[in-house]
Amino acid sequence: MKKSRFYLLLILFTVIGFAIGLTFNNIFTKSYAGNDTRELALPSENKMEITATGTSRSADYEIVTIYGRKYIIFSNGEDIEVLNY
Repeated sequence: MKKSRFYLLLILFTVIGFAIGLTFNNIFTKSYAGNDTRELALPSENKMEITATGTSRSADYEIVTIYGRKYIIFSNGEDIEVLNY
């Protein structure tokens, strides 16, 4: 088989596979970008509370409570890291 036919078949199968993938996307995977109109049941009071702040040797940190969950936020210049507490 010539190289040109091989490349043409490869491109053809790629295009067909992409079209089939777009067609059957919702059947096999969940679609998270849909327009879901349900409201999340989150508590309305104390949405965010900063519990503690401080400085370590190389970064600043804050312990934050957001909707009942505690997180530690480290920041050093433009770098930010969020960890569960």
